[in-house]
Amino acid sequence: MNKLKIIAGSIVLVILLAVGAFMFRYQQMSKRIMYEYTKMEDVDLSKIPDGVYPGTFGDFLVAVDLEVTIEGHRITGIAIKKQNCGPGYEALETVDRIIQAQNVRVDAVTGATGSSKTIMIAVGRALKK
Repeated sequence: MNKLKIIAGSIVLVILLAVGAFMFRYQQMSKRIMYEYTKMEDVDLSKIPDGVYPGTFGDFLVAVDLEVTIEGHRITGIAIKKQNCGPGYEALETVDRIIQAQNVRVDAVTGATGSSKTIMIAVGRALKK
């Protein structure tokens, strides 16, 4: 009976440690996204020549690799090449919002804030190169 208690206690401890490590890492990722988002500068599209600009950003659970197309000093397209996020959290509406607003800062998609901000940061990075 004591062996069973020790084994059960060990399993519970391992599970708690794994969940704790995951939560710590998730919190670090969230802080990084917020830090990068708040330090992101506005983009002056009038200074960006026509072309296709690659941008990436991400960490842990949320990451994106994309290309931004500029024509006539306007964002005319954003192609997501690769995206890591949970199913249903793609926040692809963010792409349409950026193109419509002609601004890298737009409202985040409800329920997919991390993915939305990751896309905004990647677009901002692409256009700052």
